[in-house]
Amino acid sequence: MPASFNRTTPVLNRMGKLRSSALLALGLFLPGREWAMTSVTAGRAVAPGERRVVVAPAETLSVHGGAVGITRGDVAVLLLPGPVGSAFSMRSVVRELRARGIEPFVVDPLGMGASTRPKGADYTLSAQAARMARVLDTELPAGVSVVVAAQGTSATIALHLAATDTARVRGVLSMAGGPIDKQGTPGVRTALTFAALLDNPIGRGFAKRRFVSALRDQSADDRWLTDDAVKQYVAPIEHDLRGLLRTLGAMQAAVEPYPIASRLARITAPVRLLVGDKPSGSAPTVAQVSLLQTHVKRFTLDTLHPAGTMLHEERAAEVARAIDEMVRGARR
Repeated sequence: MPASFNRTTPVLNRMGKLRSSALLALGLFLPGREWAMTSVTAGRAVAPGERRVVVAPAETLSVHGGAVGITRGDVAVLLLPGPVGSAFSMRSVVRELRARGIEPFVVDPLGMGASTRPKGADYTLSAQAARMARVLDTELPAGVSVVVAAQGTSATIALHLAATDTARVRGVLSMAGGPIDKQGTPGVRTALTFAALLDNPIGRGFAKRRFVSALRDQSADDRWLTDDAVKQYVAPIEHDLRGLLRTLGAMQAAVEPYPIASRLARITAPVRLLVGDKPSGSAPTVAQVSLLQTHVKRFTLDTLHPAGTMLHEERAAEVARAIDEMVRGARR
């Protein structure tokens, strides 16, 4: 059955949460590697097509692509990956956008992918949004607006940005991400407890298998999960594990000073939420969708058939089409 949009309320969160074992919980929230799979340490080499943008002392974000030829009055596209897969996970959406004549740029939020993971940083989602505003100041010419497309938990970063930078953000597309105030779940806390187990080859091997299983569970069509994709996605389990655990702990402990519910009414740009029709514990909940419907002035909910929550992998063409429609609307 071909993929399609259906503007109806999807089946949300009926299957309950995914298995909450420590290893699986870690897998669900591990930041991914950037495309060239270089080290995430501060001294690593810059990968081809990547540049680093310093947003604060010890805080450097990894940026890929760019708004080539963008001039005043135009609309750029910013892609924000979620914790799983990071910049690599957006490769298919980037390819589809380029086919439509759009050159997006992809930014790994702090602590994810190839961006730095400084100790003591503010990992609240509102702070992440402030960093994205600094990246836009650096990357875009004056007078250029932006459509932000974000996956999973990074959708809340996009919502914060849209609420605080209404003049520049002209649209938000969420790929299966509902509004939240904290990255992480009780399962992540359990995962941190089992850090010692993960810090050995046997534990890492088990975690990888459970991680791949979780990705399959979140996909209606898992043909995208090739051997190469698995290698790219699970690499964080094999590299800098302690750094990842430390960052996950910091994200879990971060206390959001600006709850997203208090900011949604400020958003003037259209917000579009894409979800899949396959029930999943990682899908936006009914309460999260209701929050957007109640407080966002211009909100649209679309369901893709068939799809899970890995829309950027399973339905990249449909995601790119939705982004293109939002860009065209912003230009009009």
